[in-house]
Amino acid sequence: TLSDVSANSPLCMSYGDPTNPSFLLSRYGFLDMSSPATFCKILPAHVSEEMKNLGYAHNKMLFYKDTGDVSEAVWDILLYIGLGESDASLQRQFYDAHMHANYATKTAMHEQYYPVTAAKLAEHIDTFLVDLQELQEKGQYGGNAVEHPRLPLIMRHNEFV
Repeated sequence: TLSDVSANSPLCMSYGDPTNPSFLLSRYGFLDMSSPATFCKILPAHVSEEMKNLGYAHNKMLFYKDTGDVSEAVWDILLYIGLGESDASLQRQFYDAHMHANYATKTAMHEQYYPVTAAKLAEHIDTFLVDLQELQEKGQYGGNAVEHPRLPLIMRHNEFV
């Protein structure tokens, strides 16, 4: 701490971003089940500067645990990717609206292209759930907690995310 602490005062240590339980598990070996959200695990082959400007970051691309909400950054990135696959000029229009804080245009584009974004989100979730199911099955049928002592913790992590 950089300041005086009075006697009998609690000291707390931050292990980093509370919205990334995967990082806490891999770095420190524990799972914080109280985390309100988790990184959505959308991992494009290339993250452009435009995507970073739209909010692509592990602490912004979130799925919220208790409500099931999806952060604005996830919706923005998915729409940006979806538009880029079909019409680069629309992708640029969306990006420019974001960068110039033109929320009316940005909102209108989200509404107009919601089916594109929703399909991208569903595709990501479906693929991720299949991957998690395969990992769970591997852990249950091919895993041995004596041989792999962290296996139960990893399986709890996979259930959490």
